[in-house]
Amino acid sequence: MNGLILSGSVLATGAAATGALVWRYRVVRQGRYRQLAAGRPAMVESRPARFQLDDGLAATREAFRQNLIARTDKALCPETFARARKEALEVVPRVERSYVPAHKQGGTISYEAMHELAPACLAIYHAPALRAWLSDVIGEPVFPTADYDQSSCSMLVYDRDGDHIGWHYDHNFYRGRHFTVLISLVNQSASGGPSASQLQQQAKDGTERTFDTAEDTLVLFEGARVRHRATPTVDGDLRIILSMTFATDPRTGVVKEVARRVKDTAFFGLRALWD
Repeated sequence: MNGLILSGSVLATGAAATGALVWRYRVVRQGRYRQLAAGRPAMVESRPARFQLDDGLAATREAFRQNLIARTDKALCPETFARARKEALEVVPRVERSYVPAHKQGGTISYEAMHELAPACLAIYHAPALRAWLSDVIGEPVFPTADYDQSSCSMLVYDRDGDHIGWHYDHNFYRGRHFTVLISLVNQSASGGPSASQLQQQAKDGTERTFDTAEDTLVLFEGARVRHRATPTVDGDLRIILSMTFATDPRTGVVKEVARRVKDTAFFGLRALWD
């Protein structure tokens, strides 16, 4: 009996110590997010992002209304695109690689890392002009998602043979509607043409539609309602996408937050469960 009591006491002590460590880690992480948020306005202001999204606005709005997905060419002004593309090429050695059998393979730069490695791309995400254009196309005001959501603004890097992501929906972890915005920063093959990787949508009747994602194109879609995939790259391809998420109400609840963290382990490993 004494042995059982002792074992129970050891387990309780261990659980309490683990809980204290997790709590301390969370406090440190929350402080980190506050630090990033405090420094971000100056970072964004010093790298103003400019766009050229007005051409074809009515057609883009109508395409989105009908299909919940739309694209536009030449989304960024040349100087903004050049800065963002330069950052994209420089981050390739720093990507976090992930592999989920039969579903995805590729590299990612997290939202937190973007503050250090890709501030010009971060400025695109937080640009009021982009948010105003998206709100116009969608028909509702949208806002950036949470600082602790590592997918709020990230870089998706396909630089190895077979990098891809299979058919999926972007699950919505927020109270409002949730949207994905992709801007193609690099899309090239070893021969100089576009990579073999393509963005595809699957309609409810099973038909597939391929979207041109040449460099500097923007694709907007409501991922929770649009089934999509990126087909595999081949050897020598390099495809880098600036991926951004917006929501009409970016608040979340406990259950959805836990689900989001589980999803993010596919991109950022087990640390996503407690970061």
